[in-house]
Amino acid sequence: MRYRAELADRPDGLYGVWRGQAYRAERSTADAAVLLVSAPDEDAPEDFDTEWDSRPAKVIPEDQAEGTFTLQTHCLFDDEIFRVEPGTELTLRWNGQDEARARQLGLTDLTATATPAEITALWQERHDFPGAARPAPEPGDPEPLVRAIARTVRAILPEGWERVAAQFRQVGEYAEIEVRSVGGGESVSLPAPPRLGQLFTQLRTAMYRPETGTWFQGTLTLEAPSSFSFDYNTTDEPNWRQSPRGRLTARSYEAELERFPRDRKQVPEWLAGKAGLPLDLPFRHARLPEQPQPLTQEEARAVLDYLYRAPVVVSRSGRLPDAVNPGAPADVPDAFHTDGVWIWAAAVPHYLRKYGIPPEPELLDRIRAAAYRVPYLSSQVRAAAEAEVLGRPKPSVPEPVEPDAVTLVDRGGEPPLGLRASEVLAVLERRLAEYGIPASAFRIGERVEGVWCLVRTKESWEVSGPGAGEPAAFAHVEEAARFLLGSLLLYPARTEEPGQLDWPIVPLRGEPPLNFFRAKRMIVLPAGTTVLRFGNEAGNLVHDPATRFPEASLAPEREQVQQRYRLVRPLPALTGVTLPWGPMPGGAVGYLLPRPLAQHLEQGVLERI
Repeated sequence: MRYRAELADRPDGLYGVWRGQAYRAERSTADAAVLLVSAPDEDAPEDFDTEWDSRPAKVIPEDQAEGTFTLQTHCLFDDEIFRVEPGTELTLRWNGQDEARARQLGLTDLTATATPAEITALWQERHDFPGAARPAPEPGDPEPLVRAIARTVRAILPEGWERVAAQFRQVGEYAEIEVRSVGGGESVSLPAPPRLGQLFTQLRTAMYRPETGTWFQGTLTLEAPSSFSFDYNTTDEPNWRQSPRGRLTARSYEAELERFPRDRKQVPEWLAGKAGLPLDLPFRHARLPEQPQPLTQEEARAVLDYLYRAPVVVSRSGRLPDAVNPGAPADVPDAFHTDGVWIWAAAVPHYLRKYGIPPEPELLDRIRAAAYRVPYLSSQVRAAAEAEVLGRPKPSVPEPVEPDAVTLVDRGGEPPLGLRASEVLAVLERRLAEYGIPASAFRIGERVEGVWCLVRTKESWEVSGPGAGEPAAFAHVEEAARFLLGSLLLYPARTEEPGQLDWPIVPLRGEPPLNFFRAKRMIVLPAGTTVLRFGNEAGNLVHDPATRFPEASLAPEREQVQQRYRLVRPLPALTGVTLPWGPMPGGAVGYLLPRPLAQHLEQGVLERI
């Protein structure tokens, strides 16, 4: 599949919305007016009574505009996200801020230049700024709007298209619009005309329902020659190219619920958390039952344990009067417990222990359903229960934990849109550090003689070795990163050893010290590996079976006792190459095992050959 982008007509700029239509706009700060300019491919309204740049235009007071919005074109180039700068040249500005990483990516002043054929995806960010004249949302008929969207998309399609998808992602006043067509083995990213985004926003309004809100991501799909369909998602956060969270964008999550309020139970957790809504936990409060049901002694102990072990959310000093026996001393604790669903006073377990009075039947059902084990409660749930008891506002819903792409990869996950080039380099640096490859053994973003280097050239990513050979070229940074990582791991003894490290495995008494080895690193010896031991089984040093005794740099008397072993299961080891010692030349590969050989034999990790 070939990728390219159509960039001849970029719609970037300011637009005004008047009578439901979007027009190119110019704002006047002097008289609080907005100049609206009709598009070249559209008929101007009759009351457009002036001109701007040879196009019909109209000046309206700012408070008559339903709102304004900006469009900014962004793209995916070389596995990184850039903003397309204004002008005829295709200049791209990186969305990152790390200047050191930018140099590694081959960027100059955080910018790059590209051709349309080098861009693999294109979309527009839309930032809305509502005006005083914006009408309240009212449900309407979506069918005419869906058909208008289909006609608008069809009007911008290239020759030979077979299938096209136009996707609109919006929360609050932040949106992304992406159009991509496929045909003839080519994928073409298309700039969305301003009218398309406006139609999508009107469709969201038409499909709004006061109880359930409206959708967050909608996709119109056209199949040649003329069939189309529209799919939408009302529950999940959009699959953003760039999330508005943590960025200087238009208002998003809070603005969504202001514009399209919905029943609290219909607000997804991700939206509730990011909009700062209070926790919606309708706690039930336990009271003494009017007709208590006796419990067996065994169950009474289990219930009592549950009631006492549940987290205490409020505790006060002093004791309360006994409500069961008013004449008894005041010995009832003044505290409250919760299990996340129920809240009960400390009097409930107190009366069960003292008088055998069980809690009310529905709380008993809850305890039995939980198998008498108290569930884990987050700090937010405990804080909400405390607020419930004290009559205070409940805390906000916790924001969803969203690990970054590098952390997600470390956890075995897959980023929805893959790793960006900068993230690939971060993963590469982390892996090299984890495997003990010193920073002096490689360079990223620059060429240094005598070490492995990964650099971005105009045509490709190149990896060059410490020798004089030709560099290897790759189309994508991930391919180059794999090659560099593999090369450094394939020849570990050729790299300089890192500085002072606290190795988890050390030589036992009678073995050579660690400074007798170079190129040390931690490895895992696989099952089936054969090793050679010089000396008795009280030590932990073994060698490669091809080792000649002088290469091991050991005391001469150890040559008399030799034994081969086979690993029954994998075993971690500290490996290194022996240094010369006196007349001994060194040069053997040694392995320091975690424990003495005798202990590994006893545990069945090793077997004698």
